[in-house]
Amino acid sequence: MKKKVHSRFVRGLSMMMASLMLCLILVNTAPPAFAAKTSVEALQQQLEQYEEKLKQDKAALQAMKQNTADAKKRKENLEGQIGTLKSQIGVLLESIATVQNDLSNTQKAIEDKEGEIALKEDDIHNRRENFKRRMAAMQEMHDAGAMAMLANVSNLYQLLTFSEVLQDIANKDTEILEQFRTEKAELEAIKADLEAKKAEMEQLNAELTKQKSAMNKKRDELGVALKDAGKDLEEAAAAQKEIQDQVDSDELNYEALQKQIEAQINSAEGAHGDLSFNGTFGCPLRSGSFRISSLFGPRSLNGKKYHYGVDYAAAAGTPIYAAADGYVTYAGWNSGGYGNYVLIYHGKMSDGNTYSTLYAHMLETPCVTAGQYVTRGTQIGKVGNTGRSQGNHLHLELWQGSNMNNSVANKAKRINPAQFIPMK
Repeated sequence: MKKKVHSRFVRGLSMMMASLMLCLILVNTAPPAFAAKTSVEALQQQLEQYEEKLKQDKAALQAMKQNTADAKKRKENLEGQIGTLKSQIGVLLESIATVQNDLSNTQKAIEDKEGEIALKEDDIHNRRENFKRRMAAMQEMHDAGAMAMLANVSNLYQLLTFSEVLQDIANKDTEILEQFRTEKAELEAIKADLEAKKAEMEQLNAELTKQKSAMNKKRDELGVALKDAGKDLEEAAAAQKEIQDQVDSDELNYEALQKQIEAQINSAEGAHGDLSFNGTFGCPLRSGSFRISSLFGPRSLNGKKYHYGVDYAAAAGTPIYAAADGYVTYAGWNSGGYGNYVLIYHGKMSDGNTYSTLYAHMLETPCVTAGQYVTRGTQIGKVGNTGRSQGNHLHLELWQGSNMNNSVANKAKRINPAQFIPMK
């Protein structure tokens, strides 16, 4: 597609250069536009063909700008998703670390309980063995040694309490043994709870690890998509630049345009050198039908971009009127940015300077012709958006002086229209 666009623009550039050369030849060699109607009409036909091509080029440029904007938006969206995913992965890693730490502590607690249970089992074992030995001894006393034991009794109380003492000893051993068994059961219950908790943590850890794996995979996929989006953005920007370069090359540059207008003003002065002008200008649009959208002066703080006229924003089709009496020097299309425009030569004012007004971006071919004399208030065209324009408006310029005698001091230049022409 890129080669096709380039090829189409190369053909367009060739057409533009041919048109430009023809314009310059006519300017330098032909009689004034108003005296060479046939040549102007022939040029107008070629320029109208070029206008259609330029519109197509600008439409293509607008489409490329949209493609670039869409690619940039996709890239920013992917960057946002990756950023969010990285934050989620970070939170997930913290959760995994917390669970694994709890798992480690729980495992240690289980091991501690297992140690306590082992000690308790030893206590139970030792107590059981002691109990067995005492029971055996008591049995022996009942069976064979009872008489020997009784022989050692020194009083009646000892004789009466002998059996009770033996029973108390047996009961105490049984009580302690049961206590040990209860304590062991409690330890085992705690251990079981810890093991259940451990199992839950292991399951949670497995789920979190699985989520982490899925997020890492998604992050990698988004990374690939982001890389592709970056390439798309680069390609879209390159295509946009290529078309922008072609559109810029299709339009006359400032110097050529300035020379063309200077030549037209010089031709008018040469043909109407005796035309005097009283200096009275009227507003080019009817009051209430417009607003001033841009004044004469720098467009930026550093002054690199300059606006050489006054813009009257108005609805498409709003009538445009001659600001003062004079001869129409040019009426037609210009590919240097003005689109459809009219240039009117008003003659010499009392200050010794000649004045001309230029009306640009008209909706359609002007309703006056080169060489025609118009009076102030005569309709010359309609507000439009042709040429290098953004939105319907009239771009009005006021040119002062000419260069008939190659005088640098009196060289035609654009001055602030607000000095002479009403802004409302």
